[in-house]
Formats: sequence, C-alpha cells, structure tokens
Amino acid sequence: MLQKLLSCATRSARRLLPALSLSLLLPLAVQAQGILGGATSQTPPQMVQAELLAHAPDGAAPGAKLWVGLQLTHTPEWHTYWKNSGDSGLPTELQWTLPEGVTAGDIAWPTPRKFPLGTLANYGYDGTVLLPVPLTVAPDFKGSHVDVQLYAAWLACRKECIPEEGRFTLRIPVQGSTALNGLAFEAALAAGPKDQPAADSTLTPEPGFLNASLAGLPAAWQGQKLEFFPEATGLIEPGAAWTQAWDGARWTARVPLSPQRSDSPAQLALVVAQANPPGEGAGSAGARLTVPVQGNWPAAA
Repeated sequence: MLQKLLSCATRSARRLLPALSLSLLLPLAVQAQGILGGATSQTPPQMVQAELLAHAPDGAAPGAKLWVGLQLTHTPEWHTYWKNSGDSGLPTELQWTLPEGVTAGDIAWPTPRKFPLGTLANYGYDGTVLLPVPLTVAPDFKGSHVDVQLYAAWLACRKECIPEEGRFTLRIPVQGSTALNGLAFEAALAAGPKDQPAADSTLTPEPGFLNASLAGLPAAWQGQKLEFFPEATGLIEPGAAWTQAWDGARWTARVPLSPQRSDSPAQLALVVAQANPPGEGAGSAGARLTVPVQGNWPAAA
C-alpha cells in the first residue's frame, strides 16, 4: 500500500509542490547513507500519530452494529485528506481484516476543512480527527470476541508531503460494554455532513465554470460565506477564485471547472459548510446533497 501511495504521488507530481519529491527521496537517501557508511539509520518521526478506537456500548453480539475508527493526531501545521483531497494529495485508506460474519462499511467522513497553499487548495483535517467506520455483526456470528485488524495508509502534508502507514489490532468482546471512546465517536459523527433533499437545487455547467443554485440549506447560514466540496475529484479548481451570493434563502456559486476534467456526471454529490470554522480537526458540520446537473457539460479534457 505504501508503494501504491508513492506511485500515485508520482503520477500527481505536476500538481504537487517540488518539496514533495524531496520529502519522498530524503528518507531513502538517509537509509542508503547508513548502509554504505556502516551506520544504523533511524526511521524519521511520523508527522501523524494514529490509534485504532472502538465504540460498542452494547457489546458485539450477533446482529449488533458497532463502530471502529482511526484517530489521527497531526503535528501542528500538518494535515491529512478528505475523500476528495482537492488540488493534490490522497485520501486516507483503510483496509480491514475481520472474522467471518463481520463486515465493515465506508468511512463516515467528517466535514473537511479547506487548506489554501498559494494557487492550490486541499481538503482535509488538522489537529485531531476520528474517521469512524461501522461494523455489522451477522446474526449467526459465533465467537466470544471480534478481532479487528487494520492496515492504514495516509499522506501527511504541510508544504512537503510524507506518506505514512500503520498496522493496528483490536479485540472487542461480544459480551460487555466497550464505551471508553464514546465521546470521540459522538463528536466525529456530529461533525459529519447531514444528508438533505436536493429538491429545487440545481447545477448548471458552462464553458469554464459550474453554477450552483442550492435551496433548503440551514437558515442560520444565510448571509454567511460557505465552502463548496464536491465529492468527485478533478472536477473543479479548488484553489481558484470563485464567487458566491445569497438570494434570500437560496445560495448560489460560480466555481471554475478544472481544465483537466474528464467526467461529465448527470448528478453530483457535494458538501457545503460554513467557511473558515475556528479551531482544528474536522470542519463545522455541513450539509450533503446529491444535485442533478442541468444542461450540457463543456467538452472534457
């Protein structure tokens, strides 16, 4: 998986800062110097500390639904990525090894933050963030505990980027309560975007731009600046200048399309949230809509 991250980062090098190459090569150079010189090389410290947590207040009995999650604690000024990383980067990837009869769902991604960097912008998290994942135990599950194994890979970035990874294990008893991390899971799930109907909301493409017209957003947001996070990658230019406005309860935006766009979806899942939330970690809880696209897309690259 680390090799996969390095390969993806190499293919995206034209979109990353030159320091990325240096950060990827430096650890290899240090190791090579140690081998050639007879010295013992040391593994560079990780910029993100990771821990696997569980929340099963009613145990992991057959038929139960419980939560596990990777908690990432970032070194100040460093961040990792949302499902759409923005102009550069890669989302955190989780690979589970679970006993027969136990299945994992998708990450319940908290609302991201926007990290501008020159003419680029990334979507992700700083501070401490928990990425929750639901586990479902089959009704015919047999066993006294659920053994969870996780391989995780993430890209930690500041101005430079460093691929990191870890392996984690956890044993959750079938009987009894595992609820020590309940507050962390409650906060992570509360920070996720809330699904809402896209009735009377539209997206209309034109050459070079995507026009959004969204209705039904929270009344408390009216008059405030919002961020626009499409779940599809490579569709817009996250770091480019864009405009937004309120017309009563309707929010509109005109967002530059990416010159490298290759997709022309008939509908688009997106998250909108209040811009520049204070603090660290996840962004402020947003709204998630799947909005139909009206009209024709410009020719794709």
